[in-house]
Amino acid sequence: MQLAARIRPRDLEDFFSAVGKVRDVRIISDRNSRRSKGIAYVEFCEIQSVPLAIGLTGQRLLGVPIIVQASQAEKNRLAAMANNLQKGNGGPMRLYVGSLHFNITEDMLRGIFE
Repeated sequence: MQLAARIRPRDLEDFFSAVGKVRDVRIISDRNSRRSKGIAYVEFCEIQSVPLAIGLTGQRLLGVPIIVQASQAEKNRLAAMANNLQKGNGGPMRLYVGSLHFNITEDMLRGIFE
């Protein structure tokens, strides 16, 4: 995406909610200056929303025509997972789980994920 410099995550969420429910929006910024690099990642709750979002390419958002593409990182992650499954490499994978209630025990989590 090429985005306006003054864009906010809420602007992107409002824009893309026309094609599906938005789970997360990340605007990429320079780590030193904190200025936007003009790109962002929008994550949808449903994969069916992705082709519809790509169809928004050329639409104007805050006066700037945007370019929407599928994330290469997602393609690489899916390819790596498929490759591991194909090899039979079902080894351990690390998973972050947050916002847990303080009464949840490790045994409860193991029961869910095993």
